[in-house]
Amino acid sequence: MKTLLSFLIILVGASSIANAQQQQKRYCDDMARVANLPHLDKGQFDRYLADKGAVTRILVSKYKHELYLLNDKEEVLKTYKVAFGMDPWGGPKRFQGDQKTPEGIYEIDYKNPQSAYLLSLHVSYPNEADVAYAKSRGKDPGGDIMVHGFPVNPLKHAGVSEVHPSDWTQGCIAVTDSEIKEIFSLVKEKTKIEICSYQQR
Repeated sequence: MKTLLSFLIILVGASSIANAQQQQKRYCDDMARVANLPHLDKGQFDRYLADKGAVTRILVSKYKHELYLLNDKEEVLKTYKVAFGMDPWGGPKRFQGDQKTPEGIYEIDYKNPQSAYLLSLHVSYPNEADVAYAKSRGKDPGGDIMVHGFPVNPLKHAGVSEVHPSDWTQGCIAVTDSEIKEIFSLVKEKTKIEICSYQQR
C-alpha cells in the first residue's frame, strides 16, 4: 500500500512538473516554428469566438510586429498586426518612461472593460526580476503595460488611426478597436503572454 501511495505521489509530482514546463514553454527560442503551426481559417476562428477561454497563450513578435492567439493544440487561432512602444528595437522595458515594451513571459493579470483605450488586458510587468533590475540602478521599472485598442478620446483616436500599426504607444501592445474586442472576448485572466525580442526571427 505504501509503495502504491509513493508511486501515485511521484506520478502526480511528475504531472505537475510537466504542466509547469508546458506553461513556461518558450516559443521565442524558435520563432520559425510558429510559421509552421496550424493556422485556422476565418470560419474556424469564428467558431472560437463563442468559446471563451479557448486561448491558452498570447505570443508577440516584436520583429514581425505581430500578435498570435494560440490554443492548447498549438494552433494559431488568429494573427494581428500590432504597434509597440516607440523604441521596440532597443531591448526590453527596464525603466519608467523608456518607451520600450517588455520582453519575456508574463500573464494577463486582469481585464479592464473601462479602459482609456476602449478595452485593455493588463500585462503582469514588472515581475520580481524586473523590479530588482531597476532597483539595482536606482530607478523605477514602470508599469501599466497593456494589450489595448485605440484611445477612447476622439482627438487621440483620430491621431492614432493615422499612424497605426506604426509604433505609437508608451510601451504597450496596441491593436485596432475591432481586434481588441475579439481578443478581449477570447482571453481569460491568467493567460500567459510571451513577448519576443526584436532580434528574434
